[in-house]
Amino acid sequence: MLTVARLRLPSIEWAAISAAACLSAVFAVSVALVGFDTLTANLSKLDSFTLGICLLLVAWQLGCRFLRWFFYARRLGLKVSLPEAFLYYGAGLGMTLTPARLGEVLRLWFLEQRFAAPYRRTAGLYLADRVSDAVGYLILFAVGSTAYTTGASITWGALLLVVTVVLAVMHPRPVFALLNAGYAVFGLGRRLVPWLRRAIRNASTLFQPALFLPGVCIGTIGWLGPPAVLTLSLTQMGVEFGLLKACAIYAVAALTGGSTMMPGGVGGTEAALTGLLLASDVSLDTAVSAVVITRAAFLLLPVGLGLLLLPVAMRVVGKAGRG
Repeated sequence: MLTVARLRLPSIEWAAISAAACLSAVFAVSVALVGFDTLTANLSKLDSFTLGICLLLVAWQLGCRFLRWFFYARRLGLKVSLPEAFLYYGAGLGMTLTPARLGEVLRLWFLEQRFAAPYRRTAGLYLADRVSDAVGYLILFAVGSTAYTTGASITWGALLLVVTVVLAVMHPRPVFALLNAGYAVFGLGRRLVPWLRRAIRNASTLFQPALFLPGVCIGTIGWLGPPAVLTLSLTQMGVEFGLLKACAIYAVAALTGGSTMMPGGVGGTEAALTGLLLASDVSLDTAVSAVVITRAAFLLLPVGLGLLLLPVAMRVVGKAGRG
């Protein structure tokens, strides 16, 4: 965040090339695993009505995530209107498949350019958004794990970890003590430590229960979209698969993909989804096909929307800066 203002953001062309490369890699690996004819035959089993439902679920998920981001942004005191916030949030989607999660950083850059909001202030927006996602995944996992006979202890352990992190941000004095101790011992971070203290203090505003819990609820409801698409895809291919199991599997895969720090979790998410479906007695060709549909819906469509909105957002910010 300290270097965002000096960061040379990738061009729209580079974002498009990166997205095309990631999605092409996913498709190429899928074809290598099950064959082109088998994959296309499975994909063709989705009728127009099912595809329409999938599109609605994608819109549902994006809408919930945007509303949560807008809710947090307004609570930070940013006077951004709903249409303008959607423009900036949507434009950030265009860089979902670029390295270093630049789409999320780009939203903060828009806010800094448009409203002169310092990054130490908006860093809390980034942090609350990411932690809300993690909590949402764990809630889906906790609910979905009820469809299995094992896994409850892991679920509660993960939830305890997230609660610990949230409490640390809500009550940051212990974190401040650790930062000061680290600086005293290693002598590093003369500028970084004060910046982190201010960023954490600003983030703690969003981690108050009256603000954070509604955001978690909105986000979790939105994240029901991908498991629902996964369930629909499997059903169309002749596999009866409960939504609860799909919630648990998708949550684990999303957390796995996120931990790899790859753009959009590409690679890790698909591998985890496929492996977990195979462990649930879904055949390889059906598992791979359902994963392709789910990931294409929740990567290809949002990235495409973002690439359309990105030049518009750049022009709006540029005009505001010149004004």
